[in-house]
Amino acid sequence: MAEPKVSSFEGWALVELFGHGKEVGFVTTEAYGSAVLFRCDTPELPEREYVLESPEYASENGAGTRWCPAGTKVKRQASPAKSRLIGPGAIYSITPCSEDAARRAIESVIRRPLIVLELPKEAAKQLGEPQDRTFTCCGGNPEDGHRDDCPQEEDDEEEIPY
Repeated sequence: MAEPKVSSFEGWALVELFGHGKEVGFVTTEAYGSAVLFRCDTPELPEREYVLESPEYASENGAGTRWCPAGTKVKRQASPAKSRLIGPGAIYSITPCSEDAARRAIESVIRRPLIVLELPKEAAKQLGEPQDRTFTCCGGNPEDGHRDDCPQEEDDEEEIPY
């Protein structure tokens, strides 16, 4: 009787899990007795500053959240390295990629709060704000990036009972 073929995987990849979960990192195959699991090692990311390539929500030292346009300079907190063992039954797909692509994917998949450092000059002019202004919620103006869940100042309108 022929032995079943045993394969393994080793490399950078995006691992998509059932339930909309994702892991990105260096993936290896590990056997524990008769159980075979995929180990995904996500590298540590230091605190860093960068410019948004697409619009995103960001806060100013936790004082409020605003919709920031592409070109906004932001800071992202450090993220410690982590490892996760994943059973084959939990995996929807594994997409092998380069290390560079994996590190870029980590930025978009793993969410950590962004802190606004500087708005692009065009956005600051449109909003009539100096660039060094600290941000709070937009106060309910959809054109300034209002979100339904951000705190607003209360109206003086009379509440109508049902």
